[in-house]
Amino acid sequence: MKNISLLILAAGFLGLLLLPAGAQELEFMIHSRGMLHETVFNSGDIGRPWTTGDEGNKTTTPLMEWPSRSATMVQGTRYSGQHNIIGAGVYMAANPDGQPGMESRRYALCGAVGTGAGSETIIGRWSYPLGMERIENFPLLPDGSLNPEYNPDEAEEIITASWATPLGVTVTRTSRAWSYPDYDDMIIYEYELEYTGDTDGNPATIEQSAVLKDFMALFIYGFAPSMYGYQRHYQEWKYESGMYRGDQNNFWDPDYWLSFNMNLRTNISDEALFAKREPNKELFLEFARTGKNGGGLCSPQAPGFCMLYYDTSHLAFVDTIESARNESEAVAVLRTTLGKYYELDENNHIKQPWSNKVSTGNTRSSKMVVDAINPDKRWSGVYSEGSTTWPNPPSARWIGRAAYNYRQSSDAAQKHIVFGPYTLRPGDRLEFSLAEVVGYGAAPGKVVEGGQALVQWSATPSWNRRVTFAGEVVTEHYLDDFGYPDYINSEVITVTDVAHKAFQAYLGADSIALPVWPEENPRDGDYRIPVPVPAPVIMVENTSIGQVRLTWKDGPDRFTHPRLTGALREYRIYRSDAGMGPWALLATLPAGQTTGSGLYEYIDADPVFKLGERRYYSVVSVNDQGHSSGRTNITRHDKNVASVAKLGEVFVAPNPFNIESGFGGKTGAEDKIGFYGLPERCTIRIFSYAGQLIQTIEHNEPVYTTAWFQVTRNEQEIASGIYLYVITTPGGDRVSGKFIIVK
Repeated sequence: MKNISLLILAAGFLGLLLLPAGAQELEFMIHSRGMLHETVFNSGDIGRPWTTGDEGNKTTTPLMEWPSRSATMVQGTRYSGQHNIIGAGVYMAANPDGQPGMESRRYALCGAVGTGAGSETIIGRWSYPLGMERIENFPLLPDGSLNPEYNPDEAEEIITASWATPLGVTVTRTSRAWSYPDYDDMIIYEYELEYTGDTDGNPATIEQSAVLKDFMALFIYGFAPSMYGYQRHYQEWKYESGMYRGDQNNFWDPDYWLSFNMNLRTNISDEALFAKREPNKELFLEFARTGKNGGGLCSPQAPGFCMLYYDTSHLAFVDTIESARNESEAVAVLRTTLGKYYELDENNHIKQPWSNKVSTGNTRSSKMVVDAINPDKRWSGVYSEGSTTWPNPPSARWIGRAAYNYRQSSDAAQKHIVFGPYTLRPGDRLEFSLAEVVGYGAAPGKVVEGGQALVQWSATPSWNRRVTFAGEVVTEHYLDDFGYPDYINSEVITVTDVAHKAFQAYLGADSIALPVWPEENPRDGDYRIPVPVPAPVIMVENTSIGQVRLTWKDGPDRFTHPRLTGALREYRIYRSDAGMGPWALLATLPAGQTTGSGLYEYIDADPVFKLGERRYYSVVSVNDQGHSSGRTNITRHDKNVASVAKLGEVFVAPNPFNIESGFGGKTGAEDKIGFYGLPERCTIRIFSYAGQLIQTIEHNEPVYTTAWFQVTRNEQEIASGIYLYVITTPGGDRVSGKFIIVK
């Protein structure tokens, strides 16, 4: 639970002020096992509270971040990275029995509520956090040995969050993530909605027992592929003048019940800047060739979600049906009430989904409670024979179900889907499952709904397209010429591919039939999926001669699994300048080639990697079928010399210091001064020549040196002059000296 943003801090503080006795504090945890990183809350929020305004430009926590670890600096500007949503959540609404009508309807908008002015407070109003739990079902323990408690039929990372609502419905959401390359671009969420009667977050007291009528559940995402692209082109990432410039389109693929967005243009140029190509021509070519910063396209992501299961138990007629004398009268009443195009299923229930809406990023509560989750309004319309949506619905089975409102697919940031109405009695439970998915674009050429205003069916565009700069063509076929960046780590590439794998994971099946019908799927996921040999747990350390040593135990050599995709063949050692890659292969070690004590070792003696510089290491396992593990061991490392056993003579370098001779010798490191000859633990105190304490540095690493950036305890830059240092150890050793700064 690190890296909390100011926005989340503010939301948590408001929640603490508003929470009733018995409710717990707002918490969040981060899914970080796979390639897709996400922040989840025990309030219902996913990513963060709905944010489309000016404060949305930066984040310190993942917002459907894909690829992960994507923060970067380009031309002196720092970017938060490849984050793809403005928030997500779940809405609910119902009428207590005997209290019909809009004036008596009760709501619980748990996440994703707000406008360009900012998110609305939900804690203490619609959501009462109850708790969170994280389970790490990793194949290996932190020391690199096999985990005897590993469950091969479960996800590697499981987070359970629960919260109460003023409806008396308590929500438990269990989210699952994997590191396996075919399954690491998704997070699967299973929701259980139980009518407990707890309306204030205190389970010890039950405030409500009346039957809930016309209960509806809505699942909502706000998409924005991706923050990096918006910031790189506009130097901002916000709805009012960013996402709604006409940059993105929503698509609906009914084969998978999949909604996703793609960034198709950038309205600051006459050129069609699909996927927001890097705006600087030289950098575009560099990034495209090397894969740095994810390649030449700033926003190739297609983020989306697909429904895996929805509950059909407790589905009910709306109130006017219950007074009808027979089915034909009921249908007549419904068609009068709800419109001409309307059908019941074989159980005389309303066909699902109730609504399937794409709209703008404005989700203010006054708008959503009126339009989105009420039984007298099917906001998105209905597929119906003879209407403008026919003869091209996905199949005749869709007639009577909610239509996709393709006319708003252009510029739309918000997508939601609604199920119901249901009738709930105390103790009743509803279950829903969905997958949050993201890929490198979508299936090229597949005909789906949306994509362009006033066009219902269109082919999904391909990123293998022409790229121009001021009319100059630099490539006719981007992917043919440059390929995919290396965070595309398997044949699962597009969001369509990922959705397919999500259904396979949920069903525990080798194949699935299209189109899918979520109501026919099981209430809970199976998750018996094939897995490769896991990546080892690595230790990265400096040596006494300035090299870098990587070691790991042989746990992966002995890993077994009922659905193992192949036997371990080798380990591949990689290094990168950035946490997201691109990754350079340093060496390959065959399986079994240990040092003799079950320990693998690799020494990086590359002189190009200089002292004081930072790199990232990763080791992947590869089996005899060529399948690789995920990169679960990405390790940041600052190159140094190993610490001395006992404090002796200490050197300061450079000394004298001037602005062009900084420790490390690289751009961005020119303000560093190095203290050399340190033991693993010591305290460095820096004084002015007059004896004033300037800074205290606690050194607690097994490295020979540490860096100081010439700032005081008050974060002020120091001036030219002579400075003194005193270094002490816990054992009482002491050494002192002086150095000069010239500016």
